[in-house]
Amino acid sequence: MVRHVRAIPFSLKHNASPGNHPGKANCMSQGCFIGLDQGSSATKAVVLSTEGQLLFQTRKDLPTPLREGLRTEQDPKGILISVRESLDECLRAVTRQGISVLGVGLSCQRSSCLIWNGSTGEPLSPVISWRDTRGIGLVRQLADREPFIFKTSGLPLTPYYSASKIRWMHDNLAAGKQADTVHGTLSSFLIQQLTGNKQSSIDHTNAARTQLMNIHTLSWDRDLLEAFGLAGIRLPDIQPTAHGYGNISTAAGAVPLRASLGDQQSAMLGLGVLAKDDGGINYGTGGFLMVNTGTELVPAQGLMASVYYSNDREQYYLLEGSANAVGDALEWARKGLGLFADYGQLDDLCWKATTDVVAFVGLNGTGAPHWEAEMSSSMHGLKPESTYADMVRAVVEGIAFFMKDIAEAMKAAGVEPASLTLSGGLSSNTYLAQIQADILGKDIRISSVQDASAVGAALLAGMQSGAWSSGDVRIMAAHGEIMHGEANPGLERRYRRWKELHRMTKELDRI
Repeated sequence: MVRHVRAIPFSLKHNASPGNHPGKANCMSQGCFIGLDQGSSATKAVVLSTEGQLLFQTRKDLPTPLREGLRTEQDPKGILISVRESLDECLRAVTRQGISVLGVGLSCQRSSCLIWNGSTGEPLSPVISWRDTRGIGLVRQLADREPFIFKTSGLPLTPYYSASKIRWMHDNLAAGKQADTVHGTLSSFLIQQLTGNKQSSIDHTNAARTQLMNIHTLSWDRDLLEAFGLAGIRLPDIQPTAHGYGNISTAAGAVPLRASLGDQQSAMLGLGVLAKDDGGINYGTGGFLMVNTGTELVPAQGLMASVYYSNDREQYYLLEGSANAVGDALEWARKGLGLFADYGQLDDLCWKATTDVVAFVGLNGTGAPHWEAEMSSSMHGLKPESTYADMVRAVVEGIAFFMKDIAEAMKAAGVEPASLTLSGGLSSNTYLAQIQADILGKDIRISSVQDASAVGAALLAGMQSGAWSSGDVRIMAAHGEIMHGEANPGLERRYRRWKELHRMTKELDRI
């Protein structure tokens, strides 16, 4: 599916003057940057002009990931084809208009990993998804090492990160122990495939999600590798997110790959979350709350201290919390429970609810700050007068409640967002946006930027080239409707019940 976009959700016109970029404005006026976002369900791409105008966008839907028990897998060759096709469509769209491509940025689903031949690039395994928890046995064996792993990697010990998946491939696949086999993330596989480089590369943000990178030194950590039983494996070279990764050969000629970063970091860039204490919430397959901590790394129990973006001179950091089931929770309610037929019904159903039903959805585990890998789902408060609307609202409110738990964990660590921007497919749900503002007690801006991760990848490529500054990006993205946080006693009551339902579900699962 290809969408041509005429609307301009943001613009740098007021900043892109010759005075701001001496010697660059005229020669770059006909240039553009392409942002590729490779996600679990689709590959998306956007083209931004050097003035910040959205010129073109496209989307390639992917087959539903194969899910069987703890396993969730995708086809690496199918993913690569979708990335190449998306890039080619963008190139055709702009070259017809005589616009040169000045750079490409790649955003990618984090923690998803595979192994491949380092010489030929041939994949030697499926892509093991971030949602895959087959490494839970190893994680349990390492429980006594969790304080060390958290301190060194910045991440809680959980099977969602790549390390336990990589160990599984190393132990269970014939190619896992071969000397020329590269163990890496999907992003590093795509970089090598796109550029044809002999040496594989990985950026700081994706390397961190392997749980094998030292978050303080930004290098592979020998002690982490030994803890996971992976000493001696071949890993990609770690590079900054804004970096010259090499040229991509295309029918339109060679184009430079100027940036690579994780999808959630890229979404924050696309939302303009670039000042210290700016925060963002992104609703996708999972849900993510992030706060920009500037050049300071701020570890916090149950949360993730993450590299935001980096260059050859400096690094910026995020404090992050993630909920594992957002899109999945709603799809379960729609398809599994049959509570609604079409996503267009969600808003209306939520506003029609009248009884205090609460739902705790434990699909894929709980994520931050609890990190319970295996949880049931429960619903409480059903009355004779309750309807589908009450149950749908309960599932939707559970998403906002997970974000509230993450915000409380951040507050305990001394981090509180000065501003919040909301994005993702569910951000158009007015009920969810309003109650998210209410439960957090903050005003929230609903971003007008579509496909924020793809936009962020293009923006970082532009920043790497010097087309615009971080200040430019922050200004251009500062648009969107404001939802004002209001007192909501009924919502607060349901949140307290939801927390108790969470506790009781966990206890019942032990019986």
